[in-house]
Amino acid sequence: MEGLIFGTFARSAEEELVSGDAYLIKEIEDGWLIALVDGLGHGIAAREASLKALSIIDAYVSEYGPQVDLRDALRLCHNGLAGTRGAAIGLCHLDLKDCIWSSLIVGNVTLFVFSDERLSPIPAAGIVGYRVPKIVHVAKWPYYAGDTLVLHSDGVKEDYSMDFPVGDGGVSVRQAAELIGKKYGVKTDDATIIIGR
Repeated sequence: MEGLIFGTFARSAEEELVSGDAYLIKEIEDGWLIALVDGLGHGIAAREASLKALSIIDAYVSEYGPQVDLRDALRLCHNGLAGTRGAAIGLCHLDLKDCIWSSLIVGNVTLFVFSDERLSPIPAAGIVGYRVPKIVHVAKWPYYAGDTLVLHSDGVKEDYSMDFPVGDGGVSVRQAAELIGKKYGVKTDDATIIIGR
């Protein structure tokens, strides 16, 4: 399938055995679903919340495939995470049939798409499982071959730049994720970055 190649970097906060961040990159008919979940805080309780959210998202996407509705996935996660620590969640759907990116973010997850210009949807405030806005905006914009997706948790400082070429003769997406994660990851927090191109 035409589309993206992904690279990831993930590590737990210092002195933690597990990370409270978790991610899913799932190929679906005519596209991809990418999810990043940052369980509140870090450690085992954060990990439990993030894995529960990913399980819900994976089951939903497996059932609905290309007809995914990011708001429905968020609603299911919000209900399913009640009683847990809660989480920040970033969801992104790439529809290759109609060449459209869609994203929905609640909390401290950051998404950029480097295309003809740098696109960055504004996240909604909230904690999934505790409190989310009644209406959450799904951002949409065109997909062009060569676009680069960057999705990361708040354990990665946002003052990095993509001033090095990724793909097509530059570093691989895996190398790019590792470069940014190691240089800009906050040691006292879980850090996860996903790059797709």
